[in-house]
Amino acid sequence: MKHETETKLPKTEQLIHEPSVEQKYNRGEQYSPENGLSDPDMGSVVSPNISNYSCSMDILSNDELGFLELQNLNNIMKAAYKEFMTIAVTANAWVFHPPVVGSVEDIQEMFHTPPPQGSIVECSVVSVVFPVTSRLLTSIMMDAERWASMFSNIICYGSEEAVVAPLKTLWTTDTLEVILVNAEFRLPAEYLPRGRIRFLRFKKMIVPDTWAIFDVSTDYFDDAISDPAQKIAYRRRPSGVIIRQRGFHCEAIWIENSVVQEIDIPKNICSTFTSNFPLTAEHWVSMLSQNLKRRRSKVVTSEMFDEIHGLPNLLVIGDSLRKVYIETVSPFPREKTWDLFSDDKVRILRDMNAHSSGYPNDYIASTTIYIPQTPLRLLTFMDTNNVKLQWLSIKSQAQLKTSVVFFSEDESNCISLRAKVDTGDGEVVEALEFFVQETSLDEYCSFVISSRMSEADVHLSLIPRFCKESLCLRPSGFAIMPAGPGGLQSNASLVTICIRRELENMKVDRVIEEMSGYMNAVVDQITHIQSPNVVEDDLNSEWNNTTTL
Repeated sequence: MKHETETKLPKTEQLIHEPSVEQKYNRGEQYSPENGLSDPDMGSVVSPNISNYSCSMDILSNDELGFLELQNLNNIMKAAYKEFMTIAVTANAWVFHPPVVGSVEDIQEMFHTPPPQGSIVECSVVSVVFPVTSRLLTSIMMDAERWASMFSNIICYGSEEAVVAPLKTLWTTDTLEVILVNAEFRLPAEYLPRGRIRFLRFKKMIVPDTWAIFDVSTDYFDDAISDPAQKIAYRRRPSGVIIRQRGFHCEAIWIENSVVQEIDIPKNICSTFTSNFPLTAEHWVSMLSQNLKRRRSKVVTSEMFDEIHGLPNLLVIGDSLRKVYIETVSPFPREKTWDLFSDDKVRILRDMNAHSSGYPNDYIASTTIYIPQTPLRLLTFMDTNNVKLQWLSIKSQAQLKTSVVFFSEDESNCISLRAKVDTGDGEVVEALEFFVQETSLDEYCSFVISSRMSEADVHLSLIPRFCKESLCLRPSGFAIMPAGPGGLQSNASLVTICIRRELENMKVDRVIEEMSGYMNAVVDQITHIQSPNVVEDDLNSEWNNTTTL
């Protein structure tokens, strides 16, 4: 990682207004607001009687839909498309006219209803140029697993569900495509809500080489939004991205338009904390930009690996580390995965997955704290000192031999694999232990996470098809979010700390005492930073009775 004064995120490029896509590709009366004609690709419009589109709860699973039901669902899709495009036009983006899809204004009003009590609407738009082709970006967006991987900071999983045949036929043409997505959004702090969501994602050609990819929660199709008392964590109103090719890159209009749950910050975190959790269009763009750079990382190797094809797949390992880490700090630990010992200020659990993988005494301590330091300063400190904070048997960086490093051009993303070495009697003896660490910088949520790896794990990671599913990763580390405006330069940070230790032959009360004590020592270190590059040498002495990892 570069020093604090040198690290900068790329700013999104605001685009100069150009002739609208409708003006550039003259389609005659099809786009004339005066003549009232519909876009022929959208099909005919049935009179938008509100009573007609009130559907049963299993409407999207019904493979025997009648004509009126199909038309009602089609009308909702058209209203969502019009709402989505209208947001872009209102934001003075480069699409100047909303599409003419027929008289769907009454249906469109469903996207303007007040949010349920305890929720707010987040709506934002940003224009940006991505250093990839429009074809690549559209393919990522229309593949639920690849999309989830690109936003693994906040999405635990994404998967596609089969669209029933009548709807697949209705919404699949040369200019229209649909997928049904299940996803779970989760931020790395115990008290932050997770949002399980099911939505339809449409890809609609506006004009040749220009596509609108927009999401709509299935709630809007099955009439589940009519209950004002319904509590939700996250609901997608028409949201997504408009994409067109521009030279070797693509330019995009990113729209975030969602109903999100307001978050009550626990008083023990900070009474003056300002919530900055609702996702904005800028956050989506920042995460995608960073992950695109991550996948263009350079490789630096030592003599351990002579050829590129013999390198561990660090990108896959890094993705898995982040996913398991977010699961580890979940607000609702699963009983089959975690044995909960304590849930006071410090949550303490035993990792049952590690138990089944040969680590029967693997314990986790996690907590979320407010620190009056900038996210960038904290990230620099943790990137430098994470090994000493997490691995007590490491007392000096000289004990680690760097084997492989992946990093992006601006070093805002870095994944390293290092081997632990002992230097007894003047000779360097390589231990069969490795340490993998990922540092990722982002305006919304940054990570410094790591895991020990055995020599067998390293060799297994050389086999691509086994790498993702078979590795025993036991992540620990830090997730850092701005505690207010300013992004990486915010005056304070919300830090989730996850410490992992292996403790043998201890009763529950002793485990709680040991893990709490070590967590307190780590918290003391990061809350009293004197220099972002120095960790106190007496960390071990602060808790020297703790069994080393």
